[in-house]
Amino acid sequence: MTETADIFNQINRNIGEGRPFALATIVQTAGSAPRQVGARMLVYPDGSIYGTIGGGKFEKLVIDDCVSLFQGDLETELKKYKFTGEGSDSTGMSCGGEAKVFMEKFGKPKRLVIFGGGHVGRDLVKVAKNLDFSITVVDDREDILKGYDTGITTVLTDDEYLAHIPALDENCYVVIVTRSHNSDRNVLEKVLGYECAYVGMIGSQKKVAKVFELLKKASISEKKLSVVHAPVGLDIGAEGPYEIAVSIAAELIAAWKGKISKFK
Repeated sequence: MTETADIFNQINRNIGEGRPFALATIVQTAGSAPRQVGARMLVYPDGSIYGTIGGGKFEKLVIDDCVSLFQGDLETELKKYKFTGEGSDSTGMSCGGEAKVFMEKFGKPKRLVIFGGGHVGRDLVKVAKNLDFSITVVDDREDILKGYDTGITTVLTDDEYLAHIPALDENCYVVIVTRSHNSDRNVLEKVLGYECAYVGMIGSQKKVAKVFELLKKASISEKKLSVVHAPVGLDIGAEGPYEIAVSIAAELIAAWKGKISKFK
């Protein structure tokens, strides 16, 4: 296996496992340099690496700059390193050349967790499959879940949506579209215990108000409820499951682009 093929195989494994990493690639050189254009290295948040772009202080500087990407908002950075003993961008090496390195961050994948695999949930999967999401569908009906493609993770729960609820985190976008008000409320109460990127629940204004009132009686704070997007979806006058799914997908995009408030 070539070095390039090995690196890309590891990239595929990282993405499949949801493991964050940065890809550092030498994109330009001048004069003498430890490696040539196209040399690649993977850098993980803890500073460990896979592959090499030349070793020594040069590689250490690139590793440090990649680790810094994980601590900031930038997704990419292009930086020049000089193989001389002087200057702020110097590697302390005496080759006399320089190299430009393009660094690209790959974070944990966004997860879309849909509670309710019926009409709206099914159509939302159709739309969201073309977006940058790892998708999980939770439902209490085994026959419904069997209808989903193998690329979709499915979880069978009980009819109250109290069992086998998947763990959630800050990369999760949660959409609650079960077939009953009671199970919607059960799911929302559980979800409110996590720090998710987005939480939305389907329903009329009357239904949402009723669910919120019940959760307040269960000691869920007004502040926590205020950041739930309910009724879920942007107001585009949607009618029917597919249009509703489109409105939800639009709101999910707005959430990850920072155009609407995130769930905190």
